[in-house]
Amino acid sequence: MELGAGDDYPEIDSAAAEHRADLVAFAGADTSQSKAAVVASGRELSYARVPAGRHDVFARDLGIDPDDGAGALAAIDDYCEYYVDLGEVNGVTFVNYVALGLDCRPVLPRTPVEPAAWAFTSRAAYVVAPHQPPARLHWFPGWGRESCTALFVSNNRRRFEAQAVGGRPRLDGGVLGIGILGSARDSATAADPGGHWRELRLRAFEVDSSVPLRADVDGQAVALEPPVRFRILPRALRVRVPVGR
Repeated sequence: MELGAGDDYPEIDSAAAEHRADLVAFAGADTSQSKAAVVASGRELSYARVPAGRHDVFARDLGIDPDDGAGALAAIDDYCEYYVDLGEVNGVTFVNYVALGLDCRPVLPRTPVEPAAWAFTSRAAYVVAPHQPPARLHWFPGWGRESCTALFVSNNRRRFEAQAVGGRPRLDGGVLGIGILGSARDSATAADPGGHWRELRLRAFEVDSSVPLRADVDGQAVALEPPVRFRILPRALRVRVPVGR
């Protein structure tokens, strides 16, 4: 089936039910693939990712060659399976990240992807830049309220560097990889978000704000009402990747 711009989870779910599917395979941008992943996870079906271009971060992280869509379809018959985590923010599922107060742009690795059945060492990365002016975000690390200007919350941990967010070593670690910019005590003045990250690794995380927040969820703009609640969904998705190519 082909999804239109306004189609969502129900269209995929209805098709899976009608055809008594045992597999959901999806080709499309990172901004929409969570729709198919949610259906596969909720129905406990296998999920096959068909790459949609060289900026397909999730395909790269699964070890799928982004230049070989036909090869990815081989996962329907010739495959290995394993479980990966999903992230969730205020009920919205994400496979890669959620950014608050940041512009994010995926960048290509300098060397070609090396397809593998278990390739949880990703070179895919994002260039990030803070919005101006940023909204103040408040969070509670367990010993009092703190504030910051920007957050990058990833499905599993990543490398945080200057104005970039690097790859993630695995997709089944059971934690959120959280990068905080402009962190400061609530009573202090706002810190300059100059690329100095504070890192956390948590299973759940909550952010509050005095105004509704506009988030970047896997490259798609989503409006979120505070408090914004993140959580990891461990081993929520059973993925198939092709072997023998």
